[in-house]
Amino acid sequence: MKIAYIMQKEIRESILTPKGFLWYAITSMILSVLSYLFLTNSELSLLDQGQMLYMIMNFITALGILIGLVFGADAFAGEIERGTLEALLLSPITKTEIATGKLGAALTNWGILFAISLPYLFVVGKGGQNLFVGIAYLALLGTFLAITFSAFSMGLSSRIKSVKNSLIISFFIFLLAGSPIFLSAAQRGTWFGRIIDFINPFAGAINTFDSVVIDSQGFGYQAGRVAIICGYTLLSLWFLKRSVSRLEM
Repeated sequence: MKIAYIMQKEIRESILTPKGFLWYAITSMILSVLSYLFLTNSELSLLDQGQMLYMIMNFITALGILIGLVFGADAFAGEIERGTLEALLLSPITKTEIATGKLGAALTNWGILFAISLPYLFVVGKGGQNLFVGIAYLALLGTFLAITFSAFSMGLSSRIKSVKNSLIISFFIFLLAGSPIFLSAAQRGTWFGRIIDFINPFAGAINTFDSVVIDSQGFGYQAGRVAIICGYTLLSLWFLKRSVSRLEM
C-alpha cells in the first residue's frame, strides 16, 4: 500500500500533468511523421517491413531511455529543491519503498509510451513475418532498459541533489548510450565499435532487434545480449538502493 501511494503521487505529479501529456503528444507526432515517411516517401518506402519496424523500435527504445533519465533526474533532487523530501522521509515509509514507488511510476511512463507506439508498429510492420516477435522483444528489453536507466538516474539524483546537474549527466549518458545509432556499419565493425556494442545495453537491444526482426534468428542468438542487459538492470537497482540508503534530510 505504501509503495502504491508513492506511485500514485508520482503519477499525479509527473505523468498526469500538461508536461507529461506533452511528452506523449510529441511522441505521437514524431511516430506519425516517421510512419508517413516510411510508407509514402519514394526512397524510404523501398525499405522492407522488417527494416521499417527495426528503425521504429530503435526510436521508441531511445525515447523510453530518455524519458526514464529525465524522470529519474527529478526523482529525489526535485524533492529536495521543492522542499518536500523531509515530509517523505518523516512519513512511515522506508527509503526503499519510496524508491520502489518512484521506479514504478517510471515504468508506468514506459508502459504508456509502449502502448502509444503499438498502432504505429502494426502499421509499419504489417505483413512482416517477425512483427509479433519484434514487439515482444521490444516490450521485454524496453522494460529492462527503462528500469536500468531510470534507476541509475534516480540513484544519481539522490547523490547529486541537484536537478540541473543530474539532467546534464543524464543527457551525457543518453548520448553515450545512443552512440551506436550515429556510427556507421564500418565503424561499428572496428575494435572500438565492438567494445561499445559489448558494454552498451542500448547497443545490445538494437543488435537484438536487428537479429530478430531482420535476420529472423532465434532466442539462442539473443541469450547473451539479453543476459548482459539483465546484468545492467540488476546493477542499476543495486546502485539505486545503495544511493537511497545514504539519503538524508
